[in-house]
Amino acid sequence: MKNVLLVVIDALSARVVPPAIESGQLPTFQQLKRRGVLRDQCTSVFPSITPAATASIVTGRDPADHGISGNFWFDRDHDSVAYYGDDFPVIFNAGFGKFFSDYLLRLNFQRLQSETLYESVERCGLSAAALNYMWFRGDVDHEVNVPLLLKLLPGVSPVERVRGPRVLGLADFARSNRPGSDQPLQATGGISRRFGFHDDTTAEYLLDLAEADPFPEFTLAYFPNNDFESHKVGPHAALPVVQSVDGYLGQFIERRGGLDKFLDEFAIVIVGDHAQSDLCEDEDERSVDLTNVLSEYQLATPGETWSDGDRLMVCPNMRASQIYMRHRDQSSLSGLIEHLLGEPRIDQVLWRDAENGPAYHVATRNRGVLHFTESHSTSDPVDDHDNHWSLDGQLSAIDATIDQSNRLRYKGYPNAMERIVGGFGDVSGDIWVTAALGHE
Repeated sequence: MKNVLLVVIDALSARVVPPAIESGQLPTFQQLKRRGVLRDQCTSVFPSITPAATASIVTGRDPADHGISGNFWFDRDHDSVAYYGDDFPVIFNAGFGKFFSDYLLRLNFQRLQSETLYESVERCGLSAAALNYMWFRGDVDHEVNVPLLLKLLPGVSPVERVRGPRVLGLADFARSNRPGSDQPLQATGGISRRFGFHDDTTAEYLLDLAEADPFPEFTLAYFPNNDFESHKVGPHAALPVVQSVDGYLGQFIERRGGLDKFLDEFAIVIVGDHAQSDLCEDEDERSVDLTNVLSEYQLATPGETWSDGDRLMVCPNMRASQIYMRHRDQSSLSGLIEHLLGEPRIDQVLWRDAENGPAYHVATRNRGVLHFTESHSTSDPVDDHDNHWSLDGQLSAIDATIDQSNRLRYKGYPNAMERIVGGFGDVSGDIWVTAALGHE
């Protein structure tokens, strides 16, 4: 049996990678493509944002099942706000101590509702490794060492232990011994590398693990930098970040004896969690300020639970946002939808009627409204994943058509209906809003 190496590169884009492979700018990827398969039609989940998408990779489940509803959501059952982005005011409102303990403990051990690949692998008697992945839940205790600078932040109390796979390299916070050795995995972090959540740290962990004997049967290595850089300069200009990962993988392959020997021993999968769309150059134009759009409503303070008089809670997730209603009824829902569609940079408003099937709805400003449900009738239209759908309204609301063979064809919103269904779980908002292309 071969070992499996799963490499996740944040925001890896099919618009960028295949042309770069063909032009020789990604030589390691190019060699692997010649010996394997390149699939550039992969589709992320909805919402296509890092916490939700990376959770789907490590569990094989949609957000509705694994419980991670983006990077910002509200858990009604526990009256708590979940926030895992990098917006300083929200973190400040929540408190640094809550943020870090939530990230290290609650995120993996309470909020994530599905079994991880590490748990699946190790419960079958094999060994697994997680290198810098935000999802690391396993069955083995590991000691945590919170960096001194973080300990000095107000409200930060030490987390002593976390449970992960047998082999764990978690930035500056936790590291296990290299298999077959009494020495811990070696990597450098520090504040200049976001306390170890950095490509160079992941690469050092992976290259040190290359010397392991025995090597874990399953290893997940996560490279986050492409997402940060793509947000700054755009996906194409961020190619040098992907080239660096290509180089690191080349070094790893050489340490394992070269490509032929490596492929005899390993199955390697390289994947992104989502991609990014290009944004308007005008920063004021690109941003949809829902505080202004919803100025007629009293909104909950970001990062906090309900206060007296609050009517709505807005949880932005980049190109999408979920909106929670304090008191939902049909007339208030209809009024809110109409109000949101008055903003031309909002492309769609999505909601679910859980009492009828459930049924899902997509309203747009000028492309009509679509109502749909999952269907078991083979006479209903079918998508490329063999899902049948009962439809009422305009498919233009999701930029789709039906061809002569009764098959759904998607354009701007790939696999839209299955992804919408997968985005509505127990903790998701009453409404999801998507921004028009170029906006967030």
